[in-house]
Amino acid sequence: MENIYYAHFFLILSDLEVIMKFGKIKSALLTSAMVLAGASHAISVDNKMFEGQWYKPGTNSGWSFEYLKTGAEKGLMFVAGYIYDDAGTPLWVTGTAPVVSGQSILDFDLLTTSGGTIGGGTNATNQNVGSMNVDFKSCHKASVHLTGISTDILASTDVSFDMEPLDNITGQFHNATVCAYQTEFTACPSFASASTQPKTCILSGTLTGDKTLTNDTNWVLQGAVFVGEDGGTTGNLTIQPGTRVLGVTGNDFLAVQRGSKIFAEGTANAPIVFTGPYNASDASAGAGNWGGLVINGKAPLNICDSSVPFDQCEDTGEGASGNFGGDQPHDSSGVLKYVRVQFGGFRINDEDELNGIAFQGVGDGTVVDYVQVHANEDDGIEMFGGTANLKHIVLTHIKDDSLDWTHGWHGKVQYVLVKQDPDAANDKDRGIEADNYELNNDATPRSQPMIANATFIGADSDNKTTIGILLRRGTGANFTNVIVTGFEKCLDIDSDATFAAAGTPTNLTGTATMQNTVISCAQNFEEESGDAFTVQSLFEAQAGNEATDPALDGIYPTSNTPTNKTIDPAVWGAFFDKVNYVGAFQSKSQAWTNGWTEFLD
Repeated sequence: MENIYYAHFFLILSDLEVIMKFGKIKSALLTSAMVLAGASHAISVDNKMFEGQWYKPGTNSGWSFEYLKTGAEKGLMFVAGYIYDDAGTPLWVTGTAPVVSGQSILDFDLLTTSGGTIGGGTNATNQNVGSMNVDFKSCHKASVHLTGISTDILASTDVSFDMEPLDNITGQFHNATVCAYQTEFTACPSFASASTQPKTCILSGTLTGDKTLTNDTNWVLQGAVFVGEDGGTTGNLTIQPGTRVLGVTGNDFLAVQRGSKIFAEGTANAPIVFTGPYNASDASAGAGNWGGLVINGKAPLNICDSSVPFDQCEDTGEGASGNFGGDQPHDSSGVLKYVRVQFGGFRINDEDELNGIAFQGVGDGTVVDYVQVHANEDDGIEMFGGTANLKHIVLTHIKDDSLDWTHGWHGKVQYVLVKQDPDAANDKDRGIEADNYELNNDATPRSQPMIANATFIGADSDNKTTIGILLRRGTGANFTNVIVTGFEKCLDIDSDATFAAAGTPTNLTGTATMQNTVISCAQNFEEESGDAFTVQSLFEAQAGNEATDPALDGIYPTSNTPTNKTIDPAVWGAFFDKVNYVGAFQSKSQAWTNGWTEFLD
């Protein structure tokens, strides 16, 4: 296969007839390539902004790079070029280097090949002719250092030069207007301290005023880092696309305080990643490596009795993450878009643990769209009251509940994928665990989110009982166009207050409804003595529900998946797209997860 690559590029070189000269080194420009990416040096593998040809300014020459993804947050970088030795003999030079997310400095061993055929052959031989160090500094600049060139190839054995991307051949990927990495790291800003690691800055304490985390830097959280002061000086934290924010210990987390905002808006090609100290490819990467992300807002809670005004009804987040709650349902805490939060959820103790993302009293002025939480030790996303709306959400391999709510959450959700972790250690991990309020099941405002186009996929397990959706403690919820499959039990309703709020199967109040939903589990319904009615009767009384195999291909629908189940526009308002398919995806080819997510296999 390697010789096929060599022959392919040789033909391109012959057609282009482009020659490069670096002192005594001359290299022909190649076409076709893909991206540098990588995690210990800031620039990330999760985008394709560095693929293609790079050239030395003032010449028509350069090297070509192609990134080949091999797994979550890792791959191989392929480099190719043409070298002429001192006698004028052309040598084909190639190399590969492993790459992980956040990495921008690569070392290649350069090889030449002689003999062989396009189809391979035993006569092919490789010779090491030296090494190549490349530091991709931004979309606009990379520095190259060639060393150890064999003296029988070249008299000069140590050559350095800078490169720029060749836009007119590579097109959009090297175009400065679409590439995320615009700046070159020089030093840490005044609000951060320098690390011993390259291109890495440390955050600690409280950030106030306007602060920006740039994507030329890895940002490390040291302890609890707060954005703004609750009741004091506020902060606005902007995070550039492609930025990685790392927690090193379980006590490291980021918490946005009431009145402050986070603007973490990545792109499909350059998502923002909150993660632990290990790359995803490292065996040490796993749930609980660091804390998590907390957002506190001023939207209403239901945990106070009627003597306490809404604007004074507040709670304190787990892990001393800050106060939340108020009387502003339309409060904005900023933007989370194309964001991945992974390997978090440190368990402080059995009662105090951090979620992947905790939305605490967050208002519906906050934008939450295209967000993934992966491998969290506690819940993936937990909603503590508020009115926040969510769209395009992925929750994978969560060790506890994937989506959890309490304290009177009253938001809207569309397009959700939950894929359960088969190795979770307890029997309480659920696709959804839903409460109104534990200490007062009829507290108002009652939890009643609206959820459309969700796919919940359970995992086989011999040592636990898993549940797709559990509604309890007086919660309400409205579901439509949902798939629940692969759990031990699909649907469960607990607590007298939950049944009472729902009404009866023949006379529903609208508080708890489920339509256009497909379920298929080892046991579809959990029925318990003393319940006001059966879960099955509630399910069967509503339009469009089916207990049948959804016929998925992994996480995606197939031609046999039930369809023609249109969302009712009279019930589901402007927030919801009025699609006619069940589950999170219309098709595999049109999946909204493409590009920015990981860990879906």
